[in-house]
Amino acid sequence: MFDARQFRRQAPDISVGHAIAAFVAVAAVLIVLSGAWSCFYTVPADSEAVVLRFGRYKSTQPPGLHFKLPFGIDRANIVAVRKVETEEFGRETLVAGTRTQYRRRDEEISLMLTGDLNCAVVEWIVQYRIKNSRDYLYKVKDVPDTIRDASESVIRRLVGDRSVDEVITSGREELGAEAENQLQKLLDEYECGIDVVALKLQNATPPEAVKDAFENVNRAKQLKDKVINEAEAQRNKEIPAARGKRDGLINEAEGYKQKLIKEATGETAAFLKQLAEYKKAPEITKARLFLETMEEIFSKSGKKTIVDKELKGIVPLLQLRAKGGAK
Repeated sequence: MFDARQFRRQAPDISVGHAIAAFVAVAAVLIVLSGAWSCFYTVPADSEAVVLRFGRYKSTQPPGLHFKLPFGIDRANIVAVRKVETEEFGRETLVAGTRTQYRRRDEEISLMLTGDLNCAVVEWIVQYRIKNSRDYLYKVKDVPDTIRDASESVIRRLVGDRSVDEVITSGREELGAEAENQLQKLLDEYECGIDVVALKLQNATPPEAVKDAFENVNRAKQLKDKVINEAEAQRNKEIPAARGKRDGLINEAEGYKQKLIKEATGETAAFLKQLAEYKKAPEITKARLFLETMEEIFSKSGKKTIVDKELKGIVPLLQLRAKGGAK
């Protein structure tokens, strides 16, 4: 026989069981959906993902859509490897653009002692990007602080090896290039996973307390360089002129030398020719030479008076002119 009271006691138990089953089913569906959702992740184009499994490094994944185990078994840490980061030392950029605005900061970092025991305020920047995501995340605790400390150490050491003039004027580019190389070597030793893109000295000036004195020294050096340049210009002008004059004198002497050689050669040839003729007929040649010589001498003299050496008692004939024109 049907017992209504017993049915009323069992009905609530059936409804509660259905509710629990429904809750469990919904929870299972949510868990499955959540797991499915957490199985996939996307790496941006400028990044890569370092995947950990149970907290241990598993792999590095390139940009794109990837699969991983859900529920925290695999964790993907996204690292922007193509982004260039900048660390500034001694000043801070307030507004970047066509007219970039700065403000000074960390003056205790930028104030340095040079090798000649002077002081200089050196401002610089370090630009870098990540080249090894695994090293960047797990080899060094705080990479930006490490970069700042290493950069300051390198710059102070290099500035301490140079004079204040080299730091402020002539040696800035060389100092920056050497600092970049040394900083890269130091960060590689620390296994920071960083590639130093550039290290640039933005500004290097004397401290404000001695700035006027340094400007006076610079003006004096500029005047010195100007005088040296003018002297070099005058030297470059005079030396070619002197060389041209020297070459002209040498050429003139060479020409005179060749002339004398040719004249001597001609006279020698003439003498040898006369000697050959003389050997053939000595007396005739001697007479001919005598006559030619006397002819040359008499042609150069004025009036000639020829007196026979055998003539005796010569009275000079005086040409006397009387007054009135009578002789």
